[in-house]
Amino acid sequence: MDQDLFEQAPLPLLTRFEVGDRIKLLTFPVGVHPASYQLDVAITSIHDGEFEGEIVRVAPLGRLGHHEAHFRVGGHVAFFARNIQGVAA
Repeated sequence: MDQDLFEQAPLPLLTRFEVGDRIKLLTFPVGVHPASYQLDVAITSIHDGEFEGEIVRVAPLGRLGHHEAHFRVGGHVAFFARNIQGVAA
């Protein structure tokens, strides 16, 4: 499940997120050559506290110059409110 890929935010956000909001997620290191990613995601649906969204921006953290990106713009992810790191521009 996608939720296992994302770090929990250090502090819970008090914002009530809605479909169409853009948020930031931070992944645990993933891939053959592990790298973390900061994802900007547009929320597309919310069901019983589980969010789904479309990736609108991918920023690798740490290792640069990798050739096999684990995430791509246009991809979809599922996550919980506790995984949301902040609001994306």
